[in-house]
Amino acid sequence: MKPAQGSSAYQRLVAAAAGLKVPDAVREVATAPPRDPEPGQIWRAVWEQTIQLLVITTVDDDTVHAIPASLERYADAHTLLLPAEASTLEQPLALWWGLKQPLPWYVLDRQVSQLTVPLPAFLHLDLAHDPPPGARWGSTAPSPAAAAAEYRGVLADNLARLSAARWVPEGSGALPQLLQQRGVTPQQLGSQLQLPPAQALPLWRGHHPLTADQAEKLAVLLGLGAQEVLAANPAPPPAVVHELNRPMRRQHLRALAARHLENEQQARLRAAYGILTLAARQDDRTNTDWAARADTYFELHLGQ
Repeated sequence: MKPAQGSSAYQRLVAAAAGLKVPDAVREVATAPPRDPEPGQIWRAVWEQTIQLLVITTVDDDTVHAIPASLERYADAHTLLLPAEASTLEQPLALWWGLKQPLPWYVLDRQVSQLTVPLPAFLHLDLAHDPPPGARWGSTAPSPAAAAAEYRGVLADNLARLSAARWVPEGSGALPQLLQQRGVTPQQLGSQLQLPPAQALPLWRGHHPLTADQAEKLAVLLGLGAQEVLAANPAPPPAVVHELNRPMRRQHLRALAARHLENEQQARLRAAYGILTLAARQDDRTNTDWAARADTYFELHLGQ
């Protein structure tokens, strides 16, 4: 609960925040356009109501391996404590060893800092090894032990939720069968979606995906929910999914969600099938530049 603005606690909080100095390196990273993740970076991950600070250890095509990090307040014997000079945050950090998890790219929200020490020195650490110079293992002092254990539990829950985050649709590809079962002809489909025959027929045959707006209109004709109709599209290609997984796309997706009064996951589906529709209209479909298609889609729908 947010403290009342007139309270002394709130005033002390505002005064403390005003006294904080944001390091130039942190300010530079925070104001720069988001980039693809790299090992050694410190990121804020966000998915629905879960927010967590992470250190990236390795990066795969659509997955990162990350260790939860926190400012050094709680620690236990399985926590690696880094000195302030170990990152551009210029604050002591606690890395919660043993909680490393693979996470999808799309939970990464913003890079906030960078380790200034060689990452390989940390990757295979355990309690049997001495920590790198300047770092130390935490301890299990009697008084804060319960609080540290509870905090580790909170971090473990956060990592589990982030790791389980999903948005990519299965995509049954059953739209043609659905239309034929309901007796919807290409002419009726074109009339409902206000499309010329040359565009309605590929949709009816399942060669082109429905956009989110088209799914809403068609759902009325079929007596189904819009999400049910959208799920009858084929699954989007991995290259489209990868493009929308990139952290740089989150600001566009959030703006799209706000424009259509929907959540971020729904906006991702809207964008995925909208980008596919753009690609389906091009002459050469063998060498699609999905990044350029995504740029065009967001420019058309957001004016940016």
